[in-house]
Amino acid sequence: KKPPMDNVHVRRAIAHAIDRQKVVQVLDGGEIPLTGWVPSGMFGYFADVGLEFNLDKARAELKLAGYGDGGKKMPMIEIHFNTNENHQRIAEVVQAQLKENLGLNIELKNEEWKTYLSNLKTNPPQLYRFGWLADYPDPDNFMNLMTSYSDNNRTRWGDPRYDKIVEQAAGEVDPEKRRELYRKASQILLTEGVPAIPV
Repeated sequence: KKPPMDNVHVRRAIAHAIDRQKVVQVLDGGEIPLTGWVPSGMFGYFADVGLEFNLDKARAELKLAGYGDGGKKMPMIEIHFNTNENHQRIAEVVQAQLKENLGLNIELKNEEWKTYLSNLKTNPPQLYRFGWLADYPDPDNFMNLMTSYSDNNRTRWGDPRYDKIVEQAAGEVDPEKRRELYRKASQILLTEGVPAIPV
């Protein structure tokens, strides 16, 4: 909801401008770069869904948003993260990439966990980091996070199509039908709405 993140083309541009391989190299802990929402190795993971690192597409999306190439100047964007050495390293890598790849000015904001959580509930920033550990090994535990009514969805994004598909998939017993429902939901989440950018 906060400019310029209220523009889907800005969100897509940022997603395309992040080289996730460089992010995991900085962490150097065996992490796997992802463009999907469900982790690799889990049912419902799709390697081919999501916005990959592609500078041409990133710059084209920024232009569609009305920024760059003679368009208006992009305002300063803040990336918030909670106090943690790895979270800071990730934020710094993303900050550097967005500056180098798109010319964006990014300011980093670090907050203690309780303050951070409180702010995400009451006044979520333009960009922020968040993570999730599954309660049970099923894609529903990841996909339902981003439903419009989920307490864990602090992005203020919602799409009734996404909600309906995720609900339908949770009750589907045919594995192939269920997989296709999650593919559709993932496309809405990661290529159409882009309220979050998996790293």
